[in-house]
Parts: sequence; C-alpha cells; structure tokens
Amino acid sequence: MEDKDRVYEEKRLARTLDEIERQLRQMTAIERAFVNNMRTTYKNMWEDVEAAPNDMQDMDQLVLAKMYLDEMRNLETTYESARQRIIQLRKMKNSPYFARIDFVEDGSHETEQIYIGIAMVQNEETLEIFVYDWRAPISSMFYDYDRGRAGFDTPAGRVEGELVLKRQFRIENGKMKFMFDSDIKIDDDILQEVLGQSKDEKMKTIVASIQREQNKAIRDEGHKLLIVEGPAGSGKTSIALHRVAFLLYRYRNSISNDSVIILSPNEIFNDYISEVLPELGEENVRQATFMAFAKGFLRLNMVMTDLNEQMEYILSAGKSKDYNVRIKSMKYKSSVEFLKKLREYTDRLNRDPWKFEDFEINNTLIISADEQKELFLKEYTYLPMVPRLKKLRNRVLFLIKQHEYKQIAMLYEKLNKDPIMADRSAHEKKKIAVRTVLKQFRPLREKARHIGNISLIDTYRKMFDGTFDFDRELYDVAEFTLKQLDNSLLLYEDVAPVLFLKGRLFGIPMKNNIRHIVVDEAQDYTPIQMEVIRELFPEGSFTVVGDLNQSVNPYANIGSTDTLKELFRSDSISHIRLTKSYRSTREITRFVNHITGTDGDTGVINRAGELPAVRVVQSVDECLQGIREDITEMSSKGFRSMAVITKNRSEAEMVHGILSKWVKCNLVVRSEAVFPRGISVMPSYLSKGLEFDVVFVLNLDNPYSGREEANLFYTVCSRALHRLFIYSLDRLPDYFDGIPGDAYVLR
Repeated sequence: MEDKDRVYEEKRLARTLDEIERQLRQMTAIERAFVNNMRTTYKNMWEDVEAAPNDMQDMDQLVLAKMYLDEMRNLETTYESARQRIIQLRKMKNSPYFARIDFVEDGSHETEQIYIGIAMVQNEETLEIFVYDWRAPISSMFYDYDRGRAGFDTPAGRVEGELVLKRQFRIENGKMKFMFDSDIKIDDDILQEVLGQSKDEKMKTIVASIQREQNKAIRDEGHKLLIVEGPAGSGKTSIALHRVAFLLYRYRNSISNDSVIILSPNEIFNDYISEVLPELGEENVRQATFMAFAKGFLRLNMVMTDLNEQMEYILSAGKSKDYNVRIKSMKYKSSVEFLKKLREYTDRLNRDPWKFEDFEINNTLIISADEQKELFLKEYTYLPMVPRLKKLRNRVLFLIKQHEYKQIAMLYEKLNKDPIMADRSAHEKKKIAVRTVLKQFRPLREKARHIGNISLIDTYRKMFDGTFDFDRELYDVAEFTLKQLDNSLLLYEDVAPVLFLKGRLFGIPMKNNIRHIVVDEAQDYTPIQMEVIRELFPEGSFTVVGDLNQSVNPYANIGSTDTLKELFRSDSISHIRLTKSYRSTREITRFVNHITGTDGDTGVINRAGELPAVRVVQSVDECLQGIREDITEMSSKGFRSMAVITKNRSEAEMVHGILSKWVKCNLVVRSEAVFPRGISVMPSYLSKGLEFDVVFVLNLDNPYSGREEANLFYTVCSRALHRLFIYSLDRLPDYFDGIPGDAYVLR
C-alpha cells in the first residue's frame, strides 16, 4: 500500500477523532446542564405547587404540577440519551472504525467513502458522516461482498453499484496500528489476528470480523422464527447478540431494549456474554434463565431441583437403585409424546373440570349442575380453566346471597307477626333472622367456596395415579414420579410439565410487551420447555440458536430442529445452517469433528496450532502432576484463560482441592457463579457456551462412555481455542476408535 494512502488515512483518523472529541464535549455539557436544570425545576415546583398536596381539587395547581413533572421527564430522557452517547463516544475514541468501503452507485460518477464502526458519527451542522453504524444497510456490503458488483437493501428498495475498495484497520488508543486492502476471506489477517489472541475475559463484539454466513443470520428480517444451527465455535451466540443489536437499530421505533429478552442456560453464561451488547451501545437488555422463570411462576412449597442436579445424577449415580427408571422418566417427560399426553390431559380437564352439583335449599333450586356447566363451557370460555371455575364460584355465591336476602326478609316478616317476639326490638328480630338464615345456608356456601379449589400438584399426580390413562410400559415411571411428589420433591424433568399444566389450568403470565426473544443453547431445551416459552411470549419473534451435537443431556433435549418448527407452527421460519468453526485451531476442530463422526475437515479454518495432546495416566496424582506442569508451560507461552474440565461436581471439588495447593485456580460448581478469570476447575455441564485458551479434559474414575456421552465429550473438548489436553485414566475413551492416530499426539 502506498505511503500516500497511509498519510490520507492518518489525517482522516485525526479528523474523526476531533469530531468525536467535539461531540463528547457537547454531550458532557448537556449532562452537566441536566443537573443544574433538575435542581432549578425541583426548586420552582416546590415553590409554585405548594398547595397541590393539600388541595387535590385545585385544578390550576394540579395542571402546574403535571407541567413540572413532564418537564422533569423530558430532562431525564435528554440526560439518559446524553449519558448513553458519552459511553459510546468514549469507546469510539479508542477505535472509531474498523473498515472502509468505497462504493459507486449505478448512474452516479461519485465514489462514496463509507467508514464503518460500532455507531454513527455525524456532524449535525455540515451533515458529514464520519462513521457509519455497522448495522446500517449500506455497511452490509463490507460483510457480504468482495470488490466488484455489490448492493444493499433499504426500506426504499435495492441499491446496486460497484464496490471499488475494501480496506480494514486496526486502531487502538486512537492510533493506527495497521491497515490493508482486502477481499472477504476466511483466513484474512484481521480474522486470524482476532482468533489468535490469548483470552482472559468475557465475550466481546465481533463487528470487525463478522463473516458472510454470520451476517446473513444477523440481518435476517421478517421471520417469526429464525433458527441458527452450527458447530461449536461457529459464533451462534455472537450472532444472536449482534442480531439483537441489529434489530434494536433497524426497528428502533417499535422495539426497545426492555422489549427484548435473552434466555441463557445459566448465570455463568449470562455473565460471560454480559459485555457484548453494552459494547455495541445497547444496555439494559434483559437476560434470564428458564429455571428462574419456573421458580417465580410456580412458587411451590416443595424442593425443586435444577439442570445441574439432573446432570450430576446422570453423570454420578449410575449404580443407584432408581437410576434406570429415572433415566426412563427423563426420556419420556422430554418427549413430544409426553407433550401430546399433557395436551390431551388438559383438554379432558377443560371438558370435565369439576363434579358440578345442584345447589338447592328447602326444595328451592338456586342453580342447577347443568346451568353451571353451561356457564363454564360457553359463557366463561375466555378464561383459563381455574379462573373460569372461580368466576363460576363467584356467580354461585352471588345467587346464594340473593336467596339469603330473600329468606332473611321473609323470616323477619314472620318474626314481626309472631306474638312471642312482640317484646323484641326490630333490631333484635333482624339479627335473629340474619343469624338463622346464615346458619341454614352455611353448608351451601362452604360447598360453593370449594369450586375451583384445585391443587396443581394433585392434578399432576392424577396423570400417574391411575385416574388418567397411562401406558402399561410406563407404570414404573408413574410409580417413581408419585414417590418423588410424595416426598415434596419436584425433579427437574417434572418442572416443565408442571409449568405447562399450570399455564393451561391457571393461565400463563403472557409477556405481550416482549417483542423479540433469543433462546441460546436451544439443543438443551425439551419440547415442553419450548412450548411454554412460545406461549409465554405470544407477540414476540424468536431467534433460536443451538447445535444438536452439543446437547449435554443425552436423555432430555429438543431432539431435532424439525421439532422446533412443529412447535412454533408458523409459516414464517428461516433456518440457517452455519458450516465453519472460528473458535479452535485447525487441529482441534479436526479432532472434535471425529468425535461426532463428522468428516475431519468439515468447517475447518486455516489457523494452525498444536495437535491435541492425549495422555494415559495410571493414577489421579499422576494426572494432576501432569496438569501442573502443563499449566506452567502454557502460562510461560502467554496463555491466560485455562479450564480444567472434570466430568462431575465431586471430581471438580477433588481436583481443585489438590490443584489449588500448587496454582491459584477457581472452583466453579454453581450455575449462579460469575464467569471466572485465569484458571478454573469446573464440571462438564457448566462449561457449555464458554471458551478458554487452554482446556484440560479429564477422563478419570468416572469415564465418559457410551454413545450417549459422546456429545458431552465433544462439547468439553470444543471449549479450547488454542490448546487441548486430554488426560485419561488407564485407557482411552472408546470414542478414540473413530479418531485417526494423526489427529492427536499420544504423550
């Protein structure tokens, strides 16, 4: 690249930084002015509206108070806008843009220079655009096209032309580190530099290295459901987060930050991804877990276990008495068949929810069983079952009350004519009449108050206690389920079915204000969980990302993307399959591909590294001594984030107890923990979605085995960016039978 290009870009960078600095001063002044204006407004309001709190009939004072409140709201809106812009501009002072494209629109002879960064920078007086937001339609050409014919879609239609220059930059602390002209290549210098970095921090933005297949998913529009499927390291989570930022930009008049929610597998993962959207200028997007919602909605007076407990059971309790029947129970309750059974059960309950009886007294019919059924099945159908029954209960109680009034009036007249009561006052006669009638009607009222008193857990029990038809081959599952419920224990595999049941019986608290929902690690959701999520957000569009090969629970998962499509029952579905993995080196990607039986070169990028190192040890002590030596060597090479991934919690606690005597390391065994820095020891199921420079996979006393655990082994191995070490006790896992000997080095 010629020196004059470098000189031009240095001057252009300086002009951009000057504009950013000018806008920063402007926004900072607005921020300072806000504080002064708020003080003045508060002072004026208390002086001018002193009567308002004492005289709520003084309309002049109320109007004045509202005027001041509106002014304060407007000031707060201006302040918040300035505050967000200040945060954004401060980030851009470090690196205002990462790319430039030059575009000549058809029919024009002018070349438009487009510099692309995380947000737009425009001079409000001259209207000169110094930086385009990466989400802008015109910026999409950087991701989608090589030099040559190009175009982009706008709300007004398609724009076509010629892309004559494509340039990338590395700018740090406001200084140009390097720049070069490029086409879109998977092994280009910027991508290689990003992927090759040592990692000791949370997930970051990928705006400078978004690839064409990723950009297609990020900018997908108009679909009710977007499914993004891809191998480990293909950027699915990054795509989902950048897609949220894109949608908030594209539909800013109809979607706001508080109308988007991200459903993540656990709190560690939430913490790991928590900095991406703020880096992109989008704060306060809600993150949640399915289990947190379940606990808040169910509010049961019983112990509820979570996914961690379930995984611990699967990976640790193989010899327990009930192991096989619980595994069978997990499989069944995570199946589409059980979802159909639940629907059938709730439909039957809705047709015949209650044993309706006539309400009569003294041969007078108050309301018949048929009338009640008619109200339930026809008049109150806009309500879920239990609220419908309670509305019916209130109707019955109202009718009873009307009859009570009549009986009290009749008895009062009778007492007035009774000579025996002649010396009693009217008040005393009234009290006698009321007391007598209420006592007479009490059994009727008590019977009415029972209408709709339905126990959620008792209703769930009836699916298994013989009241409801159940397959004979599942009697052991039914018996096991009843035993747990009798012990006031709701196992994780029962949480979603009970949620579904409560939604159908009592009504699910629909979040109509939520316009877009991201479901990450979708492979680990069951059909029933997905059905609950779909019903929870009826007005929302969905981005669902996952990889069936990374399902950590072999017995409870979504099964297939076809199941997803069937559950959402929509014609507006886009299904994007990613093919490349950007996380790991070529050698690690080839190795993990063989675990799942995929061709070794599928999705491999050209980033060279060391072969995975595999070592068979004769004892746990030998294993930990080897890890200690490897950690020392990896640290000397500049790698900062390392994970020792055991199979289960007890193994993690044991390994950490010994390893922590030699090196400083974190023990991560709780799903609500924060993402750790440095060296961590964690069980397999808590590592999903995370990534580390160096990963040590331990296959010790409780080895990975069977095809059921192949996906889990694949998942933990694919956490490694640069180096992968596997320690196996006595022998290699059976999965190595399908891995070529030249795909790893045996130490």
